[in-house]
Amino acid sequence: MAGGQPMHMQRAEMVLRDARHHLDLWLEVADARAPLASRLPRLRHLLKDVEGALILTHVDLADREAVALWQAVLPEPCFFINARQTVPVALRRWLGARMGRPPLRLFVAGLPNVGKSTLINRLAGAHVAPVGARAGVTRAETWVRRGDLAILDLPGILPRDPSILAAALGLVPEGQYDPEEAAAAVLDRLPAAADRYGIDVDQVVCLEAVARSQRLVGRGGAHNLERAAARVLQDLRDGRIVPAQLEWPDAE
Repeated sequence: MAGGQPMHMQRAEMVLRDARHHLDLWLEVADARAPLASRLPRLRHLLKDVEGALILTHVDLADREAVALWQAVLPEPCFFINARQTVPVALRRWLGARMGRPPLRLFVAGLPNVGKSTLINRLAGAHVAPVGARAGVTRAETWVRRGDLAILDLPGILPRDPSILAAALGLVPEGQYDPEEAAAAVLDRLPAAADRYGIDVDQVVCLEAVARSQRLVGRGGAHNLERAAARVLQDLRDGRIVPAQLEWPDAE
């Protein structure tokens, strides 16, 4: 995968370095289907003097057993939400218990497209942050003030060497990863994909098997692996492969 960060993401990290002394709390938004691959490895170092919590989205698409295991081993306070859920009462209570003299200055962090802006809008109770289906919708830093909260929204900060699993989930901008590699990683980790694509239990679940079962044929009648990869990744991101647990704690 290609490394490096777009300029607006580099600026986001510089802004965070300057703003950290004015923050009360941080929330990192990651994906419950890949709780390690979808995190920012440098965040706790950048905000080492600031208290924080982890928000794991898409819990409705993850494996229930895996969620329980992750809940037991993750070191920081952790809250699980799904795409249709309002802010959990437990998270609001956690924030309320840390409310001093308002406003509570809160930074919401996460990889591009992980659900950061959606969480900000729910916390604010209004549509104040742009939401999109592709990575990199937020392009500039913004302070959002609603009631007792002042929320710092920055463009998603991309690690210099993002995981292929993060790419598979749509958290890495297109052009910075190999879709066939990402789709192969998904198929290697998700037994549920066999049912999704009607692949026999005695067959290897791979891109060629998907192309064969879905009749994705290219020139000369060869199986079209590019189209198969695109279908697998879109199905994963649209929640059509369930459960879609890409990481388990006992395997990390």
